[in-house]
Amino acid sequence: MKRVEAIIRPERLGDVAAQLELAHLAGFTISDVRGHGRAPERTGEYRGQNYELLVTHKLQITLYVEDDELDQAVAAISAGAATGEIGDGLIAVSAVESMYRIAASPAGR
Repeated sequence: MKRVEAIIRPERLGDVAAQLELAHLAGFTISDVRGHGRAPERTGEYRGQNYELLVTHKLQITLYVEDDELDQAVAAISAGAATGEIGDGLIAVSAVESMYRIAASPAGR
């Protein structure tokens, strides 16, 4: 089993969710995150003063997939999140030793 974490632009959530649904991978968790990466620095203005925005708002999507579903998950997220611009995000994959559903028996997956 794998844990797939993707950092995406907030406005791409609908497209990513639709692509995951098409791949029959509809269960995922969303978290609001902020970070600093390779995206171009942005500036803002507050009370007449210019300032640099050091962090940008993104969404983190986390889902758990079986090993044979990994390529589908990565492809679906990439298809939904890509704009072709710097700052589209990233996808990280890690191994999960075991997972238990709280409502199931202790041995339940």
